[in-house]
Amino acid sequence: MNKIFHHKHQKLILQCYPPGKATDKKPNSSELSYLLYYASTRRVKLEKVIHFLKDKTQHDAPRNRTGNLQVSLAIIKELIEKCSENLNVFAPQACNIFRICLDTKDIAVCKNVVKTYEVLCQKMDAALFGGDKEFVQDFTDLTQQLIACGKEKNISQNQYDWQMVSLKAIYAVSNCLGYTSSTSKKFIAVSIPFLIQILLHNNNISSLMQRLKGNLNVESDGKRLSRVQSHKSQTQLHNQIEVDFDNDALTLTDVNEAAMNALRAFFNNSSTAQISEVTRAVVQHIFTTNINLDWGIVLLELCVTWIPIQLRFVSCSTLLATLNRINIEGASKSNYPLHLSYAKHLLGLLSSGINMIGLSISDIIQQLLNLQTDLILKRSDLTKSDIDALTNIYSECICNVTTHIYYYDQVPDSIQEILVKVDYVLDSSFVDSSEQTSSSERIHDLIVQFLDNISKIFLILKSKTSTISRNHVNLEHWDISLGLLAPDSEFDDDRNTILSLQQIRNIQAKYLKVFDEFLNVELSAASRSAFEIIKKQQYKLDPGNSSAQSMDRADSSKDNKLNGKNLMEPDVNQYITHQQNFISHFLMYADKFFDGQEAPSTELVLLLVKVLKDMIEILGLNFVTNFIPFFHHGVLRLDKTSEFSQRQMYKDTIVHILLYYILKNLDDQYEEELEGYCKTSKLYKLVLDSIEYRRQHGLWIHGIDSPPSDLEHPKGRRILPKDADGNDLKLRIKSEHIEEFACSNNFLIVWLHPQKPLLTEIEKPQVSTHMSQFNNDSRNGNNAAFADFDEEQSAAGHPDHFVPQFNTHTGLSSDAVTTDSEQGLYTGLGLGTARDIRTIRAEILQYSQHFQEKGIPYAADYTLTSNTTSAVSRLNGDLDSFDHTNGSIYTFNSNVNCPRVADLKEVLSMKSLNGATGNGVGARNMDHTVSNNSVLSKNLLSTDVESILAGLDSDDEAAFVV
Repeated sequence: MNKIFHHKHQKLILQCYPPGKATDKKPNSSELSYLLYYASTRRVKLEKVIHFLKDKTQHDAPRNRTGNLQVSLAIIKELIEKCSENLNVFAPQACNIFRICLDTKDIAVCKNVVKTYEVLCQKMDAALFGGDKEFVQDFTDLTQQLIACGKEKNISQNQYDWQMVSLKAIYAVSNCLGYTSSTSKKFIAVSIPFLIQILLHNNNISSLMQRLKGNLNVESDGKRLSRVQSHKSQTQLHNQIEVDFDNDALTLTDVNEAAMNALRAFFNNSSTAQISEVTRAVVQHIFTTNINLDWGIVLLELCVTWIPIQLRFVSCSTLLATLNRINIEGASKSNYPLHLSYAKHLLGLLSSGINMIGLSISDIIQQLLNLQTDLILKRSDLTKSDIDALTNIYSECICNVTTHIYYYDQVPDSIQEILVKVDYVLDSSFVDSSEQTSSSERIHDLIVQFLDNISKIFLILKSKTSTISRNHVNLEHWDISLGLLAPDSEFDDDRNTILSLQQIRNIQAKYLKVFDEFLNVELSAASRSAFEIIKKQQYKLDPGNSSAQSMDRADSSKDNKLNGKNLMEPDVNQYITHQQNFISHFLMYADKFFDGQEAPSTELVLLLVKVLKDMIEILGLNFVTNFIPFFHHGVLRLDKTSEFSQRQMYKDTIVHILLYYILKNLDDQYEEELEGYCKTSKLYKLVLDSIEYRRQHGLWIHGIDSPPSDLEHPKGRRILPKDADGNDLKLRIKSEHIEEFACSNNFLIVWLHPQKPLLTEIEKPQVSTHMSQFNNDSRNGNNAAFADFDEEQSAAGHPDHFVPQFNTHTGLSSDAVTTDSEQGLYTGLGLGTARDIRTIRAEILQYSQHFQEKGIPYAADYTLTSNTTSAVSRLNGDLDSFDHTNGSIYTFNSNVNCPRVADLKEVLSMKSLNGATGNGVGARNMDHTVSNNSVLSKNLLSTDVESILAGLDSDDEAAFVV
């Protein structure tokens, strides 16, 4: 370097070095400016300059000329900033110069190296990494050497300074992770462990939790942390660290904050690949170094808060992907610790208060359910305690992801996912003997675990208040799971379940408990909320103001949408008008529950009765109207035989218990409408007498009325009615008793259908998240809608139970004529088939509500005009046989004199004579449904009785009878 003659670029460079041996030299400013101008004019000159600087550095470093090294680093720093567009020309040489300087182990020189390195990282682009493999290797080696500076254990002095050199290098290289995946993984692999070790020594769990709360904007005193304040404090910390670093005054706080900032830089990125890699690196280092798992979980939560909110779900997906890989490989003792570590980290994220916009709730739950399924069903060398530990973690994950509300239907969707999985697992338990792959114990444990997941979700929702509105789980979401009540009835092929009787009973008990929790925690809360809102609005608004009533209806519908529906409101969700509904389906399976069990478990029956009683309290008349056909189906036919099976007595006892509680509750549920009618009715007394008769004659099953019960311990023995010989009458509640009960009250006659047919087949729609309506075509085998239940079923030889069948409409049926007629497509002569006539009569009954509104009385004081009386008597048979004490328009005698069309018109004319226009069912424009004045060309898509009668002229009246 002491040559007499030098090239121009050499002279320019040497002139930048001040004379002397000082260790803190700085380049001469004017000479440096000229050198930069010279180097930036042509690429070849730039190459000459960097090569000479490298030679000079190699000359000065062994001679410990640290001052000259400082000047060389300063020149390179200026070259990087001035000639960044030609960085590829001198970047490899610059890296070599940095490494030479680092080898001196001089802290002052190394500080300047890392400062220059920071500028290099800022100016680099993807082209450098993609086009020069030699540079990539040099840069990688340099980065690893810089990070290693703070790791050396033999450093006794300036420890904070050396650690800061590594931390600043890590922070700088975080901007270079998106160029190539291979270098990115290398930089992450060398950086993350160093950062975690720094944080581990300087932060306990409480300090990490404090930072986590701050990032979540939740302060200990309840105040929210301002973003402006947070940004300002971060800027102040960064400036303070730079000042302390330059002045050799670093503190432990500076090092800790620098480590936090560096780790934040890795996570605060929009690259999903980078987020996934650093997440995996953090969890993997915590696992391999046996760091306290709780501390590691909190650290990962803190890291995720630094990710942009729309990408935070990537961390969860990364952990799940690793768990799925372990699952594919098969859970074993060898990978159990890693399995447990990733599962607990996932639980930490899902149970935290971190918002994760874009998180696919259904996808996450499906994956967790699959992990639970494989963990329990697949054979492994894990112990029962190990499996239980992982299973509980997955359950907690499912519960937390379900109850952290992101959208309205999240909870219903999640419950639906679990119930679909339950149905699938139950299906898998029915196999041929040669196909058995899983043990019955594992399948039993899995179904119980799934049901337990649902139970935990409802308990969390009960204790957890959320400011976010959500939709509640409804009854229809449970339709797919009803097979658990009677698993054997689900399949009619040659397959048999591998579950034992005791295992089935355990599953049924768990199902009934969970379903009852749903009724009392989820369903009743939604219904009660809606009921209270509606009542509040009714009192608030003026009932006489039509505009107020309109506002009331609008507000009620809005609140119902947000808070659920008042399920005691008659015909809510069409539970009365639609035969195919969840209530009927549940009652069918409840009946099938006793099939094949002569002595069912008392515990199970208690649970079933409790569920049914809770449904009475929540659903009111909606339950009652669906229950009536099942009551007649389950009651003992005392007048037919005296020998009954245990199963028959169970059914009879239960239906009497339910009818008793129905009558007891209706007065309280509809206090204003019923005014204590039910408890003073003849039916209530008959129920008590029937129960007492069964007690005295050994037909009553004791101990199956869930507490609190007032049936098991009556206050006194009732006196039963006697026959002519002094023997107790065989008391049996028949359809006419319930018919009289319904028709003797203005409110009940509108909603109760005493002759409602028994549903014997189920048409299940395709599984959907929102199953609120069902097809109304019941396809009953019992078509005699108004025939006596008891006589018809006895004559038809119905068994004590029926088999639910699931049909899909094909459009082809042996009773196509009847079906088409029901749908308004029948174009035959007259008024249609026998079922059409029943439909007309049923609609006549509905006009009773108009009579009610106009004050026309019922029961014993039912009065009509003479003409109307004759018409009604013809509708009900001979006038002499009409029961004036009953006054029930539902009563039909077996010998009916078919009324003429004119009779029907006469009855319906009462409405117009009295001016009945209530409830929007006023006089219709009947002519609109008539074509060419001919009944044969009448459009029967409209099937109401008024329009049919209006289409018949006088000749038709004379020719047709009903």
